[in-house]
Amino acid sequence: MNTKYPVACAVGQKIKSLRKSQGYTVFQLAKEIDISEQQLFRYERGVNRIDIDCLVKVLKILDVNMGDFFEDILKESANEDEDSDSKVFSDSIYPLL
Repeated sequence: MNTKYPVACAVGQKIKSLRKSQGYTVFQLAKEIDISEQQLFRYERGVNRIDIDCLVKVLKILDVNMGDFFEDILKESANEDEDSDSKVFSDSIYPLL
C-alpha cells in the first residue's frame, strides 16, 4: 500500500474491484466519467487521489452508496494485519464518518 496516501490506495482498489465485478472495462468507466483511461488507472493504483466530484460520478455509475463504499473499505482494512498503513488509514477515515 502506498504509505503516503493509504486512503487513496484503498479507495482506488475498491473502485477497481467494483468496476470489475460489474463488468466495466477501464475504457468504459473512464468514458462514462469523462476522464482518460490513464487517469482511472492512476486512481485505481492510488498514484493520484480521486477528487470527490469524480468519486461521486463513479459511485453513481456503479450504483454504490457512498456510505456503504467507505464502510466496506473500513471493514476490509480491519481484516488486514494492523500494520502502519492500516493504522494511518483508520486514523484518516474514521473521523470522516
